[in-house]
Amino acid sequence: MSKSRDYTDKTIKRLFGLARNKCSFPGCEKEMSDETSALHSNICHIEAAEEGGQRWNSNMTDKQRADYNNLILLCPPHHGVTNDESIYTVDVLQKMKKDHQLEMAKRIDIEKSFSKRPSLITEVINKISTVDIDELESLPVKNSFSIENKISYNNVVLNKPLLRSYGVYQGKINALYSELERAGSPKKQAVLKIIHHFYLQSQGEYLNGDNTLTNIRKNADKLIDAVCQKLHEAIDDSANNDLSITFEELEFGISIIVVDGFMRCKILEEPANDS
Repeated sequence: MSKSRDYTDKTIKRLFGLARNKCSFPGCEKEMSDETSALHSNICHIEAAEEGGQRWNSNMTDKQRADYNNLILLCPPHHGVTNDESIYTVDVLQKMKKDHQLEMAKRIDIEKSFSKRPSLITEVINKISTVDIDELESLPVKNSFSIENKISYNNVVLNKPLLRSYGVYQGKINALYSELERAGSPKKQAVLKIIHHFYLQSQGEYLNGDNTLTNIRKNADKLIDAVCQKLHEAIDDSANNDLSITFEELEFGISIIVVDGFMRCKILEEPANDS
């Protein structure tokens, strides 16, 4: 198997889980697999797996090509339809994937699930905070701007619906962090350090040494997605991998924490002022 098709089990589970086992093409309700087979599913590359394929990007590594962020789940007919590069660009397919996942999340009423299980975010924070952060330095937090101002300032496009939808939970994160601090727990600092560390790592991977605001704006969505991916990997690789939560719940928890990190300027750049 080509390394660009060497998907990890975690990637496949996350892809099928967040797509709710349905084709991601708008209006398609085709089930991707049943009890006996997955013949109706295609794991499709947004940017081609091999040179000569649709939307080939020579700057990607094979690991990035096989990564969750570069994959979309489609039924065979719609896989064929999206081969038309003039219509189905990288941006179009990325937006298609995100829109489908947000729609699937609404159907399962993740907020209701969260209200029944308020410890969910605590569990996710506990897992993230186990990552070694001894050499990471914390930065001062300034929050004198609105979420819309920061979205606009950094030119976030594909992740705009996620930031808007989950921004309302920042108060819950603040309350949880306050409880942890009152109890003498360093987990808030640990999580924020890790998020910022992953953001700096992502800059190194995607900005090619050009850390100007212009280049950050150009790659804003990729940087957010990369931080989310690294958090998933950190949790998956942690010593006590015994979370009894679903992939949907885990995605929800990580998304809320990433949005909070976005507002605390651990991810992307702080606006010059709030317009």
